[in-house]
Amino acid sequence: MSGGAGRRPAIRRLRPIHRKMSFAAFERMPHRLGWKHEYYGGTAHIRPAHLSVHLVLDLTPRTGRRKAGMRPVTPDDARALEKPFLAAFAQAPEYVGYPARDFRQRATEYLEGFFGEVRGEWSSASVVAEVGGEIVGAALVKQREQAPLLDCLFVHPWHGRQGWATALVTRVVRGLLVEGASKLESCAHLANEASLAWHQRFGFREVPDFWIASYRARFYAHELERRKDLSEAERAQLGQPADYWWAETHRLDQWRCQEYASAYPKAE
Repeated sequence: MSGGAGRRPAIRRLRPIHRKMSFAAFERMPHRLGWKHEYYGGTAHIRPAHLSVHLVLDLTPRTGRRKAGMRPVTPDDARALEKPFLAAFAQAPEYVGYPARDFRQRATEYLEGFFGEVRGEWSSASVVAEVGGEIVGAALVKQREQAPLLDCLFVHPWHGRQGWATALVTRVVRGLLVEGASKLESCAHLANEASLAWHQRFGFREVPDFWIASYRARFYAHELERRKDLSEAERAQLGQPADYWWAETHRLDQWRCQEYASAYPKAE
């Protein structure tokens, strides 16, 4: 498009926060789940903690309206995939803090690796979405021995909230069922609330993880400590997830100890 009318707005990148403040003000700051909050040099430094949530989907036949414009991915798509990849992850926490040149290089390396042998061979169940002859999104799947992996899912923000992610992965599920697969694994950044919410809506379930559980427990405990102004009813409501994640942390820690004891029994 040329001219001012109808021009799409530029996509701004999500960036880390570096803000001058007192330590007392930092202590009162609300925390963002999945983000690292540090204070030094009289400045608050807030950036993604780079924690991944492992998810799994039991594959079953799915219904739903099919969207036109989807087709299998091919290695020839690698270059065309870069533009929607960069646009989608510009607003996601996965690449926060990367200089522009490094961000573009990571996109190139990821797509070369996907069509290469990084994390296994790429699956023919992988699909792209096209609008007006241009790729606007993709669901890229890797073949693995234990289960196929939804290696990357992205949609250009200009085409967001139109059902593309759901349509793409539904197409993937249908293809994997034909191949005889029973599960699909995936990962989502803990700081990527939109991705985690989408996985939950689609039917993925989280694989229990001690570190993720303990991180969430500390997050809600901090919020309870910070919010001195809460009413008793509000504290009870906020305390529910805190109690749940502390209990889950304890349960997973006990499980880890039992697994270790089973693997390395003490000599009599």
